[in-house]
Amino acid sequence: MNFMIAGGGTGGHIFPAVAIGEAIRGQAEDARVYFVGTRYGLEKDLIPRLGYPLLTLPIRGFLGKSLWRKLALLWRLPLSLAQSLYLLLRYRPGAVVGVGGYASAPLLWTASLLGTPTMIQEQNAFPGLVNRISSRFAKLACLGFEEAAAQLRCPCIVTGNPVRPGFADSPRWSPERSAVLILGGSQGATALNALLPAMLKHALSADSGLRVIHQCGRDRQATVAASYHGASVPVDVVPFIEDVSAAMAQARLIICRAGASTIAELKLAGVPAALVPYPHAAHDHQTHNAQSLADLGAAKVFPEAELGRRQQDLTDLIHDRDQLAAMASAYPGAPPDSAALCARITLALQQRTEVSEIVKTHQTHLPPS
Repeated sequence: MNFMIAGGGTGGHIFPAVAIGEAIRGQAEDARVYFVGTRYGLEKDLIPRLGYPLLTLPIRGFLGKSLWRKLALLWRLPLSLAQSLYLLLRYRPGAVVGVGGYASAPLLWTASLLGTPTMIQEQNAFPGLVNRISSRFAKLACLGFEEAAAQLRCPCIVTGNPVRPGFADSPRWSPERSAVLILGGSQGATALNALLPAMLKHALSADSGLRVIHQCGRDRQATVAASYHGASVPVDVVPFIEDVSAAMAQARLIICRAGASTIAELKLAGVPAALVPYPHAAHDHQTHNAQSLADLGAAKVFPEAELGRRQQDLTDLIHDRDQLAAMASAYPGAPPDSAALCARITLALQQRTEVSEIVKTHQTHLPPS
């Protein structure tokens, strides 16, 4: 049986998609999972490296573009709908899952017209535009946060956010760990790249026994590495970390953005975090994500506008083993396997189980009528 998972652009969409795909293949031996994305996002390189076929649509993003640019891109939408129809008729998937990103919209819309069961997976407390629109065509949605249900127009199940394989076996945090890990998201973060090298050169002395691992994003490695020139500790600047669970397992402290997938991974890894929410995220959802960990006591929040002025706070946090130990112990027990739950729901849709029965089985939260 074939399944399609559509979306992409960033790791925040791709990694939950991969986690669901892995879980579907684990639960159904004859399942063939196809990813549908674009030639322009992170998926074009990452999905084939992970061993999955990638089918592409010509659609590109419209938001943030000038009016002229938007008009120039309009032809891509009907072409993407036509390509979606071709892919659906060729591969005949039993169910289609959309995880956000522009590539998921035309495939979901077309699948719904053909009567193919459709599901969306929404990572954030405030859903992205594509999922808000696509929810009108979806049979149901799996949510990372209960609050998202109010913005969607289909039955919703709060499943938590699926995370990529590898986190289930994360070792217990130890103050003896030596790495300060910087994650700016799959594409890096300009503010973290600009501010943290100088801050960490000041915070880390040669006798600290610490080192830095900095994920900087594509095409930024040389510039960020140069910013660490003269550091008294070992520094490894890399464009992208594919096995992030292994990197987190080395970290004494993680300094990172607060995307929904990152928050889910931190909860499984159990590593203390200094969270720097992206200030331009839609409806400031990263600040809400970050505060959820801060309220547990597992993270400290450093607003981007204040980061440069909080050198001493960051230095103290890195070196305060007692505080870091308290933060690590503040994480709740391991959450349920969200990927496995999303996969079970997808398989139930493929088997044409009534949505009301799926809702009843998995204890959903329905959006207001």
